[in-house]
Amino acid sequence: MLTGSYHKRLKADLARWVGEGLVSADSAAAIRRSLDSQGGFRLPGLLGLFGGLLIASSVAAFVAANWEEMPRLLKLGMILAGILGALLYGARLQRQGSALGAEAAATCAVLIFAAGVALVGQMYHLPTDWPGGALLIACGALAVALLQRSDGALMLAFIAIAVWSGGRWSEAQGALHLPFLLLYLPALWLALSRGNRAVHHLAVLALMGWLALLPGQGLFLRFDFGLVAYGLAVSVAFVALGALALDRGWPALLTAFLSWGLIGLQLCVGIELFRILDRESARAGAAGLPVYLAYGAALPLTLALTRLAGDRRFAWPLAVALLLSLLIPLVFWSGAASSLLGKVVVAGLILVVAMALVVAGSAGGVRRMLLAGAGLFGIAVLILLWQTVGTLLSQSLFFLVAGLALLVLARMTRRLLARFAAPIEAQP
Repeated sequence: MLTGSYHKRLKADLARWVGEGLVSADSAAAIRRSLDSQGGFRLPGLLGLFGGLLIASSVAAFVAANWEEMPRLLKLGMILAGILGALLYGARLQRQGSALGAEAAATCAVLIFAAGVALVGQMYHLPTDWPGGALLIACGALAVALLQRSDGALMLAFIAIAVWSGGRWSEAQGALHLPFLLLYLPALWLALSRGNRAVHHLAVLALMGWLALLPGQGLFLRFDFGLVAYGLAVSVAFVALGALALDRGWPALLTAFLSWGLIGLQLCVGIELFRILDRESARAGAAGLPVYLAYGAALPLTLALTRLAGDRRFAWPLAVALLLSLLIPLVFWSGAASSLLGKVVVAGLILVVAMALVVAGSAGGVRRMLLAGAGLFGIAVLILLWQTVGTLLSQSLFFLVAGLALLVLARMTRRLLARFAAPIEAQP
C-alpha cells in the first residue's frame, strides 16, 4: 500500500522531472491520477470499522453481564447468530465495495467463533484440550479466509495453527508434529496470493516456530551446541530464499523470509561469539540429524543464490556472508574453540560476515540487509569489548588488524563494485 510520504515525495519528483524535461506533462498528470485513485485508508471505512468494534464491545459486555442467567440453547443461538450475522454483513459490504468493512466483519466472525469454541466447552464441561480448540479455530478461520478472502481471518488461522502444533508438540514431549503441514500448506497457498505484509510475516513466523521445535525437547532443555548450529543453518536458508525471491521477483510472501532470516542470523552468530569467548561454553559439541538436514537446505540455497540471482553485486557478497557464517560451527566441531586461535578465527569470521552483509545491502539497495550487517558489527564489537580475546594486549592487536583490514577493504570497494557494475552499464 502506498503511503502518504511516498505520495508527497513522488509528486515533488514528478514536478522536478517535468521541469527538467525527463517526463512529459501528460504522463505526470496520468501518474498523479493513478496515485490518487489508490490510496490509503478511506475515512468512512475507518469510522465504520471503529463503530462496529464499539457495538461489538457493547454486545460482549451485555452478554457477559447476563451469561449465567441465559439457557444453554439461547447461548448457542447467540453464538451462531453472531457468526452468521457477521459473515452476511461482511458479504454485503464486499458487494458494496467496502473492502475494509468486509474485512472487519469477517475477522469479527472468526473471533466470535473462537470465543464460541471456548464457551461451548465451558457450558458442556468438555475435557480440557486447548490444542484441539486451536485446531477448530484454525479450520474455521481458513474457511472464512477462503470464502471471503479475509486477510484478518488468514492471520488468525496462522496463529491458531502455530498454537495447535505447539500444544501437540508439548504433549508429545518434543516429538515431530507432521500434521502441522496439513493445515499450514493450504494456509500458505492462500497467503501467496495476498498482498498484506502482516499475512506474509505471520506465515513465515508460523513456519519458523515449527522448524524451531523440530529438534525436540532434548536440545532445548540442554541448550546444546547443536541447537545454535541448527538455528544458524535455518536462518541462512531463510536469508538465501528471501534474497532470491527479492532478486527474481517471486511472490512477495517469500521476501519475508529475508527479514526473519537476518534476525535469526544476527542472534545465532552473536550467541556463537559469546560462547567461544566464555571459558565454560567454549567447547566442542556434537551435531545431530536436525543440524545435517538444516545444512543440507542452507548450502544448496546459498549456491543457488550465486547461480540464479540477476544482480551479482548483491548476490555474491551475500553468499560470502552466508557461507562464512556456516563455517563458524566448524571451529567448535574441530575442537579449537578453547584455543586463542579459535577465538580469533570466529571473531574475525563474524566481522567479515557483518561487512559482507553491509556490502550486499549497499550494492543491492536492500536497506534491511545493510541494517542487519551494521547491527551485527555493533553487537560483535560490544561482545568483544565485554569478553576479551585473550589478554587486553591481544584484544587491542586484534582490533588494530581488523581496522586496518577494513581500511584496505574500503579502498578496494570502489574498484570491486565498478567491476560488478560494468556489464550492467554496458547494456543498452
